[in-house]
Amino acid sequence: MMAPIDAHLSVLAVILIAALSVMLVNVDSREGDAMPVLLKKQPEFSTQCERLVIRYLLNEKETFGSLVANVKKIDEKNTFELLLDSLNGFLNYDSSYRLDRAYALRGIVFEKLERIDEAEISYTSSLLLNNHNKMARKNLIDLYISTGELDKALLEVDKAVRIEGIKQEREYFLTVRKGIYEQKELDKEEKNKANPFNGLASLPGYALVTGHPKAHSG
Repeated sequence: MMAPIDAHLSVLAVILIAALSVMLVNVDSREGDAMPVLLKKQPEFSTQCERLVIRYLLNEKETFGSLVANVKKIDEKNTFELLLDSLNGFLNYDSSYRLDRAYALRGIVFEKLERIDEAEISYTSSLLLNNHNKMARKNLIDLYISTGELDKALLEVDKAVRIEGIKQEREYFLTVRKGIYEQKELDKEEKNKANPFNGLASLPGYALVTGHPKAHSG
């Protein structure tokens, strides 16, 4: 009887090889000399990468860095593209184990490929499947901070503070929240510096000069 992992690999290999065949049909005839090499190597690359991805998903101690290092040994030039193809194949197959970890991993790969919107969707999907996926939560917060969406980052931090039971983890997210508030204050100061007239409406006499009914009259 075929083992569950082997069954997954077999189905994924069929899916990816079929996709490869479609792509190769559209290859320009000028690349005809390269086609035999691709036909020989790409399915082998995909199968090797699938095995690495499944090992990562099943082993909590496996790190993203070690996964990337191993995939680079297969195809250094197209490391993240190969990873993304393998993950898409895995997620398109009707599977029930560690999908939250798979979506979190795909979010990281999308970030590496600078596909930020898709990374956000992947992290969010991971958290919908498992609200306690710390990697997805941390990476989504970091993504929002890096893109300047501090209010969204705060929402995710507040969720983490509410649900995390381990003291050190709660302290980590509380520290992140403090940093976000500090950044918001800095941003506000920079905005005021850029527009020196921002605070005029709060000054005495503003209402008399402008006739604005909501201004402070002093």
